Amino acid sequence: MALTRMGLLALAWRGLWRELRNGALTTMLLALLVAVASVTAVGFFTDRVDQAMRAQASEFLAADGRIASPQPLQTQLEQARTLGLTTAQTLEFPTVLLAGEMTQLVSLKAAGEGYPLRGELTVQTQADAPVQVLRHAPAPGTLWLAPRAVAMLELKLGDTVQIGQASLRLTGVLQREPDVGNFFAQAAPRAMMNLADIPATGLVTEQSRVKHYLLLAAPSAQRSSLLAALSAQLPKDLSIERPENSQPAFKTAFERAARFLGLAAMVAVLLAGAALLLAAQQYNRVQQDPAALMRAFGASSATIFWLYTLRLGMLALLAAVPGIVLGALAQLALAHLLGSLLQFDLPPPSWAPVGFGIAIALVALLGFALPALVRLQDTPPLRVLNQQLAAPPPAAALLFGAGLLAMGLLVWLQAQDAALTAYVLGGLLLSLLLFMGVVGVLLRLLRRLPTRGMARFGLARLAREPWASAAQVSALTLGLTALLLLGVVRGDLLQAWRDQVPADAPNVFAINIQPDEVAALQAALVVHNIQAAGIYPMHSARLKAVNGVAFDASTLEGRAKALIDRQLNLSVMPQSLALDNQLLEGAWRLDVPGWSVEQDMLKNMHWALGDQLTFTVEGREVSAPITSIRKVNWDSMRPNFFIIGSPQLLADLPAQYVTSFHLPEPNIAQQKALLQQFPTITLFDLSQILGEVRKLIERASQAVQYVFVFTLLAGLVVLLAAFHASEQARLRETAILRVLGARQRHIWQSLWVEFSVLGVLTGLLAALAAGILGAVLALKLFNVPMLFDGFLWLYGLAAGLLLAVVLVPWLGRRVLAATPVAVLRG
Repeated sequence: MALTRMGLLALAWRGLWRELRNGALTTMLLALLVAVASVTAVGFFTDRVDQAMRAQASEFLAADGRIASPQPLQTQLEQARTLGLTTAQTLEFPTVLLAGEMTQLVSLKAAGEGYPLRGELTVQTQADAPVQVLRHAPAPGTLWLAPRAVAMLELKLGDTVQIGQASLRLTGVLQREPDVGNFFAQAAPRAMMNLADIPATGLVTEQSRVKHYLLLAAPSAQRSSLLAALSAQLPKDLSIERPENSQPAFKTAFERAARFLGLAAMVAVLLAGAALLLAAQQYNRVQQDPAALMRAFGASSATIFWLYTLRLGMLALLAAVPGIVLGALAQLALAHLLGSLLQFDLPPPSWAPVGFGIAIALVALLGFALPALVRLQDTPPLRVLNQQLAAPPPAAALLFGAGLLAMGLLVWLQAQDAALTAYVLGGLLLSLLLFMGVVGVLLRLLRRLPTRGMARFGLARLAREPWASAAQVSALTLGLTALLLLGVVRGDLLQAWRDQVPADAPNVFAINIQPDEVAALQAALVVHNIQAAGIYPMHSARLKAVNGVAFDASTLEGRAKALIDRQLNLSVMPQSLALDNQLLEGAWRLDVPGWSVEQDMLKNMHWALGDQLTFTVEGREVSAPITSIRKVNWDSMRPNFFIIGSPQLLADLPAQYVTSFHLPEPNIAQQKALLQQFPTITLFDLSQILGEVRKLIERASQAVQYVFVFTLLAGLVVLLAAFHASEQARLRETAILRVLGARQRHIWQSLWVEFSVLGVLTGLLAALAAGILGAVLALKLFNVPMLFDGFLWLYGLAAGLLLAVVLVPWLGRRVLAATPVAVLRG
């Protein structure tokens, strides 16, 4: 039976079309169709959410990229315009405003034409009127002030404010700006003016310490290439700052949001794989007779192998197209229904999920289904005459290896995150092996239970083929683990993430506290019922040498240069580690001179434990080895330091003190009272920054919850595949029992016993796996603390029993609807 390539393609297509019409491929087609629809729906929706969140992140810079320098950026401005980038310029520096006889330290921003390139400003331009949303800087001759500065200076709209030699009229109260700024760079309330008014102030000279910013924007399709082209022209001491890297807190929130969305998409992929694995086993049994007939007519093993491979490839493409369309429609409906709840507009999806959908269909079928069918080429031709003969079962190593490879590839395609892929895939694979072993042993033990009647028959059916039953239970457990992980553990992960920035997190920092003011300030905070997050000494220092070699900051690039190419703030080791610090290496010794360095700084600077660091502090050299390495939680909003020294190193040196505390909103009156009592200290309010971080967390949380709806659909596919995988065998067994005199109630009893036991095993094992995997994800990947939820056992047990409640009535009606004669005659 020799066939040409075209003949083989034609035969594969005719066979596919015939099996689609007679229902032989219905289970696999439907499983694949819903799986592709679920995955592409997740892909389309998360793609849109990701684009929206990245656009939202651009507001953190008011641009797609930003260059910062202490010198004017005229050359870079011309280069950017030549490339076709949209540009705007801003200038920032601290200064003092004068209103009558009152003064106020502010963080001044002078914004030029085009600002902001991304995002918008919220400004109140009339008293007792709603705020306005604006997309331009103040007009020349005018000034906008943050509410705190307005309150501190007791101003009203229309008043005149003196900035240097210029007098500007207050025309707006600045409620919100897109580029909030770095926590410590904005050490005072914001004042915003037009860049054209800067020369009139006389404040900016060649010796002035100011920060020049060049804002950059481009259409999304050209953004990466244009920014990369400009970056290649920049000198070594300049770089383009991107939105997701603009601030540590925002960066952390952004990365975690991306991980949560990746986790949601990944679960849909894993559920699709579990469904196809079950469907492929059923398809393998159905294809025994056709394969035997082809062998009897002279088809070679290679012909049969390629025939089924082509058929699966065609089926994948056939299911991918409507699956992608259904996925696109599903995410459109979801975006329409829930767009207002998401609180931000979703852009159109890209074409990337279409490619993912096709790739997932091909990889899933060839990875999960083909290994189960590969031994069909060895079906003995005599099976046509003797049904007891069959193709040898596929090797377990082949099934496991192909499934592992397919699952890994699918997960990577969808998540695009190596660490997330490794943790989830590794955890689920270990769980699968555990499931197979535990369930196999338990099912063998079921034979020894002293049961009677149809209950004994129900248990016997599970125990008759323990490893086959274990495979089915494991696939269901894997799917349920994924659902519990996303449905229950997801909530715990998100709540732990929210708790990282709690409602009572410190929102005010106090700096420039003099040593003789510490006790009085602590007493004043107690009087005002304010709990401070500790008061710490702070020494300004510069790194002079490392291991006796003079330090040259010009040799550094990137993150290392940003960390060290400025004055460092050193502090003194407390008696015990602060809550936000975790000792990783070395020893916490107060009696031995030494430095404790934060782990990321140590890594970026290429330092090691024992290296000798020499700093210049107030004209004195202070030298000691690195004696410990710390991990710092920068999200806590409490004072933390990259480098802290043992007490004897810094004891005799002058220091200022810093603290942070929480003030309920509005807190202007309390801040004003503290400043009147301590006029030399500086307070700066982080409420707006914290609000932006919380907003991003909530939006990411909402997005993950809505993505879960699609993942739930993939879970239903697992149930459907599990039902069809055992349908034919159950029909035959039920027919034999009825011929032997069993009544319908006996059949129902056996089904309830079998599936109740299956549900309990599935639910408890899934709860255990989801709890452990969730804890690992929390600690290792999301860096949030999380405890095992005791209710997870109840959720797992309830979900497992729900499987029985759903499957038994459906399966019972199916097996009892067919007459014994029709079933036994085939």
